[in-house]
Amino acid sequence: MSRGEKAAQLVRALWSRGPLTRREMEEVLHVSRPTLDKLVKELLRRGLIREFGERRERGGRPAVLFGLNERARFAVGADLELPGLYLVVADLAGTIHAERALRLSEPLASPHEALRELAASLSSWLEELAISRDLVGGVGVGMPIFFEGNAVTVKGKNLPTWIRVPAREILEEELGVPVTVGHDVHFMALAEAEKEGLTDRVLLYVAFRSGIRGDVRMGACLLIRGQLYRGAHGNGGTLHGAFVDPEEIEGVSPAEAAAAIADKLSPHIVQAIALLDPDVVVLNTQELGELGVPVEEAVRARVEGALKGEPIGPVELRRARVTKVPGALGAAMAVVRELFDHPEHLLAGEVIAGGKSSLTLARATKER
Repeated sequence: MSRGEKAAQLVRALWSRGPLTRREMEEVLHVSRPTLDKLVKELLRRGLIREFGERRERGGRPAVLFGLNERARFAVGADLELPGLYLVVADLAGTIHAERALRLSEPLASPHEALRELAASLSSWLEELAISRDLVGGVGVGMPIFFEGNAVTVKGKNLPTWIRVPAREILEEELGVPVTVGHDVHFMALAEAEKEGLTDRVLLYVAFRSGIRGDVRMGACLLIRGQLYRGAHGNGGTLHGAFVDPEEIEGVSPAEAAAAIADKLSPHIVQAIALLDPDVVVLNTQELGELGVPVEEAVRARVEGALKGEPIGPVELRRARVTKVPGALGAAMAVVRELFDHPEHLLAGEVIAGGKSSLTLARATKER
């Protein structure tokens, strides 16, 4: 294994395991101390790792801990819930350092124009934050889409022109950085699992999203011990026909509207629990506003009633706890995962060590 491959292996180990001593890094890499010292020196110089204090080893003298410099790169996450656009900048630990909510103004029926406006808004925002492009490890974009090969399609009445759109290609050409495009609900589920410590469990995540016409769409995602189930074509977790037209919930009481929504969704959840046997079912009703709690209660009553007496293992049905820009945050986390699946990308350029402020690294680099 080459020195570069060893460095990539060490960066990945520090990301997954946390800070390690030199002895522990030797055991992980199976290298000699001189070789390890060269790797550590190089990664310190590049700002990819930093010291994290000391830890006593085997009753001997305290040993220096080295861990990933979480501000060596930034990941940008975008949740494109047309016409809304939610953006976050997060570090490699998934901590949000900046966020912004916008509305796209270009004709939404033109996917190319809408995506170019997204890219322009994002580039302008990063300039305001003084984050140089070489510090952006990638951009993740969550959208209400179906994959058709490498292209994406938005199904439904709202955006009939979004058919087989090469979204990733358009955005990478405009932004000049790697782009990851995925289902918005998949990214929301990833944020919930990572932040709430559910990466060792089987999680069924269900979210309610608002459509342009006032309709309510419902999406789902399955995470199997922290790994997104994408299916054979990238569309795993899709709920067929799980939407409520505005005409079905306009002019009725909140209780009637909640019942209409719960009647549409509950059979899907019952079938999913029986088929997938999850540990946890998470409902994100945040976008429903005042209807959120009534819908949650109605869904819970229907699901528990349908499964009463069935030989199904214990399932926890609970409310989503990550409700602040979960789609954008999850998109940024997907970028971080991609970086550490291919840590050689982190080793391709030069970086400097981060300072005390969350954006000191970016500003220092821009001023050099």
